[in-house]
Amino acid sequence: MFTKLPVHITPIALSKIKSIMEEKNIPKGYGLRVGTKKNNSCGDTDFMMGFDTKKSSDDSFLHEGIEVLITKKELLFLVDITLDYKESETEFGFKFEKQ
Repeated sequence: MFTKLPVHITPIALSKIKSIMEEKNIPKGYGLRVGTKKNNSCGDTDFMMGFDTKKSSDDSFLHEGIEVLITKKELLFLVDITLDYKESETEFGFKFEKQ
């Protein structure tokens, strides 16, 4: 269905992901899982990320040397979403933003 990664990962987020993978010694065969959590009571979509192995229900995308895993049923929720990393005096961490 999708031939390219539906979610945009900023260069700073990608750099931070690679750094975390190295620092935490994430084993070979694991990729970055991006997906959704159960909707909250407001009906908004909450996004998640973590490291996991590929499942039969996943689509896999190689992005800048990192395998990105997305469950087939969640692909459409990630179109026009940007994964970024913010670091300032008031906030830090990964952020999902609608483009």
